Amino acid sequence: MDTLLKWFGAEEYNARLARIRAFWSGNERFLVSVNSSQHAYRQKFDQVTILESAPLNLEAQAKLPGVNMPTFFADFGTISTAKYWGGKPRFDSTGGNIFVDPVAESTADALAISPLPIDHPGMDAPLAIQLYKSLCKQLQTESLWLRMPDFQGPLNTAGLVVRQENFLVEMYTDPEIVHQFLERVTDLLIRYARYFYQNTQGRVCGFIWPYTFFPCDVGLSMTEDMMPLLSPESYQEFGIPCLKTLSREFGSLQIHCCGDWGRHAPALKQSQARIVAAEFHHPFTRIEELECLAQDTVFIPYISLGKQDVYKTTTEYYEHLLSSTDERHRFWFAFPEDNEEAIVFAKQHGF
Repeated sequence: MDTLLKWFGAEEYNARLARIRAFWSGNERFLVSVNSSQHAYRQKFDQVTILESAPLNLEAQAKLPGVNMPTFFADFGTISTAKYWGGKPRFDSTGGNIFVDPVAESTADALAISPLPIDHPGMDAPLAIQLYKSLCKQLQTESLWLRMPDFQGPLNTAGLVVRQENFLVEMYTDPEIVHQFLERVTDLLIRYARYFYQNTQGRVCGFIWPYTFFPCDVGLSMTEDMMPLLSPESYQEFGIPCLKTLSREFGSLQIHCCGDWGRHAPALKQSQARIVAAEFHHPFTRIEELECLAQDTVFIPYISLGKQDVYKTTTEYYEHLLSSTDERHRFWFAFPEDNEEAIVFAKQHGF
């Protein structure tokens, strides 16, 4: 018996999936999902712990309100794409944050490195697939979806492979070599995503952020956290061409960025890349800055309460967004934790 369909309900599972697909096609103004924080297993780095905790997390997920789907987070930190160039992961002094040292001092040095094959042992991609298939077998299911390991976009990945300050300077001193390396990184990322799609029969629904459900036949989900570090001119020159390539390859894009990126909204709008969803964090980026994207882009809002003094709670801000914007503004309110505030908001709005 399919254990996941027992927990989620076969009819409810199919109804939610149909509703989500309809949403990405333009139906409904907003959706609400609530992620379970029970039996956490992300970045545990122990396969036994992951395989023991993930089913318990999924069972808890099934009991929450919201348009929630059974997904497995293959989360090994924000270094999974950069590791292909040979960087060795290590933890910071607290032992709680994993990172990778740059392997190249210059972009030219990075170009001389041949990245490893996507399925190379020791990389996160084959480990994620191994764990995903083990869970499917354990739960006797074909209904589990995978959130692939961290998908840093081309700029982010390049800024992890090359010492970041040197990489940024070389955008001015040696732009052609930067373009060449970004093309190589983009090619690897395309193969990286395709590897997951092919080895899950297409049951990929994004990566570890944001917390929406974004089927891979709709498009590619990616991190674009270099945007806050770049001027509009630099992002237009180095970031936009990569987005256009990825959009052509995968149909559309969902972008995660938790910093100050509103100044790039006009470039995204004019890019010819199909940006169907974008995450933003108030007050670093404000909804007013993103007005030009509203017609075509679903917004995924968050708020850093301690960095502003207007809204007392997250849901107060969400209610403000719903009441102060018109029907062109569509939202996915994706709560990362199942706290009382999230549960109340989901139920109040009929989810």
